[in-house]
Amino acid sequence: MSDQAERAVRETGRQARNVADSRWFELLVRAGYVGSGIVHLLIGYLVVLLGLGNASGGSETDQSGALQQLADVPGGVVLLWVVAVGTAALTLRLVVETIVGGRSDSARAWATRAENAGKAVVYGVVSWSAATFALGAGKSSSGSSRSAAAQALATPGGVLLLLAAAAVAVAVGVGMVVIGVRRSFRKHIVRPPESLDRIVTVLAVTGYVGKGFAIVVVGVLLAVAGIRSDPDQATGLDGAFDAVRELPAGTVLLVAIGIGFLAYGVWCFFRARFARL
Repeated sequence: MSDQAERAVRETGRQARNVADSRWFELLVRAGYVGSGIVHLLIGYLVVLLGLGNASGGSETDQSGALQQLADVPGGVVLLWVVAVGTAALTLRLVVETIVGGRSDSARAWATRAENAGKAVVYGVVSWSAATFALGAGKSSSGSSRSAAAQALATPGGVLLLLAAAAVAVAVGVGMVVIGVRRSFRKHIVRPPESLDRIVTVLAVTGYVGKGFAIVVVGVLLAVAGIRSDPDQATGLDGAFDAVRELPAGTVLLVAIGIGFLAYGVWCFFRARFARL
C-alpha cells in the first residue's frame, strides 16, 4: 500500500471514529439497546405464554413473532422504526470498532474485533427485520431458516456447512452462559449506583444464561438437521422453544427461558443507560 493510500485509510478511520464518538450518534446507539430490549421483552412474553399453553395459534415465539406483535399494536410502526434506526446505529458503531477500534495486533485485540463483527451481524439482522416489518414486508424467520438449510444441504459439503453453523451457535450460546455466570458483562457498562447494582447484576445473569441456553438448543437443532440431512429440523428460536416444550419438565424450562429473555430485555434498558461508549 502506498503512503498516500495509507494516509487516506487512516483519515477515513479517523473521520469514522469522530462520527462514532459524537453525541448524537451515542444517543442513537443507546436507542439501539432500547430497541433490542423491546424485542427481547416481547420474545420473553411470547415464550412464557407458550410455556403456559396460552400462545395464540400460529404465532411465532422468535424475533419475527415479536416484531409482528409490535407491528400489530397502535403506534407499533413507530416503535419498529425506533428499533430499526437504533440497532442500525449500533451496528455501524460495532463495524467501526471492528475496523479501526483495535490499536494492536495481539490475539486479544483480534478476538475483540471478531466479537464486535459478530455482534454487528446480529444487530444488523434485527435492524433489517424491524425495517421490513415496519414496511409491511416481514417474513417468518423459521421459514427462512429451513430455506437456508435446504439450500446448504443441496450444495457440495452442505452437511459440513450446517454442522459448522451448529458449532458456532453452540459456542455463542455457551459463551453467553459463561458471560452471565462470570459476570463478564460488567466490563461493558459503567458501574451503576449501589442501589441498582444488585438488580442490574441479577437481570444480566438471568438474561445471559436464559438466552444462551436457547441459542445452544438452536445449535443442536442445526446439527440434527445436518446429520439427518433434513432441513425441516433447522429452525430458529421458534423451533428451539417447541423442542424444549417437548422435553420432560419442558413447560418449566420454557417458562424459565422466557423469564430469561424478559430479564435480558430489562438489562438492555439498563445497558442503554450505563453502557461504555
